[in-house]
Amino acid sequence: MSRTVYRLVVLLLGVAAGPVLAQQEPQLSMYMYNPLYYNPAAAGSEGVSRIQLTQRTQYLGYQAIGSNDEAVQNSQVLSFNMPLAGIKSGIGIYVLNDKAGPNINQSVQASYAYRLPLKSGTLALGVQAGLYNIGFDYGLFRPEVPDPLIPSGRITQAKPDIGAGVYYNTVDYWVGLSLTHINRAQYVIGTDRSALPLNPNAYLTAGYRLGVGYDIDIQPSILVRYNTLSSARYLQATLNVVGTYANRFWAGVGYRLQESAIFTGGINFGRANALRVGYSLDLVLVSTQARSLTSHEIILGYALPAPDARKKPIVRTPRFRY
Repeated sequence: MSRTVYRLVVLLLGVAAGPVLAQQEPQLSMYMYNPLYYNPAAAGSEGVSRIQLTQRTQYLGYQAIGSNDEAVQNSQVLSFNMPLAGIKSGIGIYVLNDKAGPNINQSVQASYAYRLPLKSGTLALGVQAGLYNIGFDYGLFRPEVPDPLIPSGRITQAKPDIGAGVYYNTVDYWVGLSLTHINRAQYVIGTDRSALPLNPNAYLTAGYRLGVGYDIDIQPSILVRYNTLSSARYLQATLNVVGTYANRFWAGVGYRLQESAIFTGGINFGRANALRVGYSLDLVLVSTQARSLTSHEIILGYALPAPDARKKPIVRTPRFRY
């Protein structure tokens, strides 16, 4: 089993190692609760159908030079995924809306994962396909001298986008590797003199659940993003340790290398703890002269109850109503 996973990891990393430019994408501090966003093979891995909304405000209060508008990165991710146990599969979909100053990134991705039960866990192979829309709001540019070469208005362009991944999970741990933007779409926006490439990103996610008491679990996890330029300079890693009490209350701390400290907390409540609410605060520790000191992230999710095939529908008739 370990040899199979190793070969798949090496294969995906080999595809990702081409000499292409780095692609900046939204970063999430509570990545452990957004597995579908990073890996299509994670569809259905929770064993429940879940819908979730994530809102992130990056570098709150930051303002670009020469602009009257805040250039803060504002991102939303709306996702849904569900297992299809009857055919050993999982499906999912997510919608991304990301804005960083004049930059616009939007995406709709549908995912499918084939989940193969093994002796100690489940190995999933997943693919995703959709549209990725890139654009600029040229009205937010503030040149010191008017430039007729700068277009006006909002210009966007959508292209097909493809990704793939592998994901292995057990009761105690999980590990996944994925590659986005495999088709490397080229965008020509505002001018035909240059093309903007959508470059592949490789993601590694892993985590472990450690029970330290009857009601307490400790979950260390890591997210590594590699921007495919074969340089450690484009390698970003985020580490988190989250403690959960009674499968209901959770809190944790983390660190994004060469950037910020992370503090998270949340609660699961309702029937079977189906409703999830979480909050994350990032405190920037590096290059504070150029960045605002805080970033904020909120998640709101709900796990749909699984249908019970044993229940029969209630048939009401006048004869038995009284």
